[in-house]
Amino acid sequence: MKRVMIAGLLVAGGCLAADDEAGKKALRTQCVACHSLRLVESQRLSAAAWGKEIDKMVGWGAVVQDRSLLLDYLASEYSNTKPVPKPDMSR
Repeated sequence: MKRVMIAGLLVAGGCLAADDEAGKKALRTQCVACHSLRLVESQRLSAAAWGKEIDKMVGWGAVVQDRSLLLDYLASEYSNTKPVPKPDMSR
């Protein structure tokens, strides 16, 4: 029984990791056509606010192949519950 549960968790974890990679790829290919990743990475928004941002960008001409994938990734990685990272300082 424990082996089945552990195997199920590993498979689910693999799916989540694959979704994260797909979401990251969507961000890097679809969003940077118009602006740098720094603009996205510096924001912390709720899922609803990220949805509005995606809709706004599509209205401005952005091409988003999988809205739900991108939205899930943004809402997870750049949630308003996570702190904004400190900027990298040049030396």
